[in-house]
Amino acid sequence: MEIRFADNLKRMRKERSLTQEALADALGVTSGAVYKWEAGLSSPEIGMLVRIADLFDTSVDTLLGYEMADKRKGDITKYIYSLLGKKDRTALDEAERALIRYPNDYSVLTAAGHAFSSFGVEDKDTFMMRRAISLFEKALCIVPYDIDPRYGRLSLIGNIALLYFLTDAQDKALSMMIENNEAGVFSSKIGWLTSMKGDTSEDCYYKLISSFTDLCFELLNTASGLLFYYKNKGDLNSMKTLARWCEEYTESIRKTKEPCFFDKLNCSVLTAESYAYFKSGEKERASELIKEALGLAVFFDSAEEKTTDIIKLFDFQKDIGSFTLLGETAMESIKYTVDMLGDKKFTALWNKINR
Repeated sequence: MEIRFADNLKRMRKERSLTQEALADALGVTSGAVYKWEAGLSSPEIGMLVRIADLFDTSVDTLLGYEMADKRKGDITKYIYSLLGKKDRTALDEAERALIRYPNDYSVLTAAGHAFSSFGVEDKDTFMMRRAISLFEKALCIVPYDIDPRYGRLSLIGNIALLYFLTDAQDKALSMMIENNEAGVFSSKIGWLTSMKGDTSEDCYYKLISSFTDLCFELLNTASGLLFYYKNKGDLNSMKTLARWCEEYTESIRKTKEPCFFDKLNCSVLTAESYAYFKSGEKERASELIKEALGLAVFFDSAEEKTTDIIKLFDFQKDIGSFTLLGETAMESIKYTVDMLGDKKFTALWNKINR
């Protein structure tokens, strides 16, 4: 095993903008002691290691950078997740064995928690769900500093709150989410859980439709990123398929035929689709799509007002699309996309049609 205490101590201290003197004062030691620890000239006793770990809100293992040489823990947790993926109940037995061997390891606690949570929820087994809560809560006390945020503190809180809700502690579940709703990360779940309780308030409705709207645009942003990923890979067929999906999806959720943000977005998508056909040698189809994008841009840009009430299903207005990377006008969105595609021959086609 490798011990990286000196490096970790220095990094954690600097991340919190502490001087060696400030850290020494907090621990009740001399600044010379802190200097020697960070220089690797000496090491603190066990009791002091525990105090340092507590100060930095981490575990002693993480502070030391302790890793098993045989990678056994990683193999065990991967195996548990693979069993969960197949809905194999032996994941529960593997989780129990892993907890006996590594009762205080973050990755083992979370993997075991997911095992008991998954089967507990499906079986409506209160005992398993409460077991999962205890494991997630224990993991919450030792979240590693370098954990992927997707699997860190907020992820655990979301799991715990949902399990509380399912085990008849609904008020506690909602309170947890409301208190930890950083950047609205739990807004959709708060709305969902309150509606499940019978809530018909405007606040509940607002949370749900705001989340629905945000997720719609996150989906379209992701699709836009995938278009350029496929472009980079030279996967022209996937570009064509995804572009057509974007156009059909926006059409399926738009509320109005009046000019709106979806038109500006589709100008960009049509341009990317045109590029895919152009690179496939289908120049006529590429030209048709560029002309369609230009016609849509004129439709959008010539309108004196653009509606912001654009998603059907809701009697609710939310300003959307006022500021984007695509530019203020639909014509700018086409030009921006052409520039991003970065193909001289395709740019020449665009310039020829846009005379």
